[in-house]
Amino acid sequence: MTRTADPRPPRFDCVWLLFGVVPLAVLLAALRPSIADDGFLAIALARPVGIEAPACSRENATDMLVQPAGQVDCPRGGQVLATHLGLAPGERHKVVCERRKG
Repeated sequence: MTRTADPRPPRFDCVWLLFGVVPLAVLLAALRPSIADDGFLAIALARPVGIEAPACSRENATDMLVQPAGQVDCPRGGQVLATHLGLAPGERHKVVCERRKG
């Protein structure tokens, strides 16, 4: 018995669209180069015990992490940085977004 090619056109598969094309589009959109092009810095500060959030600055923070970020991504990037701070018992963190100088 010999097999012949199916004369019908290939069927459009919605599963292929959902699991093939959509993740590829999301990945390509996430790799945009504008993350650091906007000129912002995400800063996570460790606030010492007894200092309120408005008074916390780079000068009186016990620990600080800085990373370039875009304007939209800055608050989220700061929260991710805050997870890497070495906080002592009772300390809290503060996230600041600053425009780069220069």
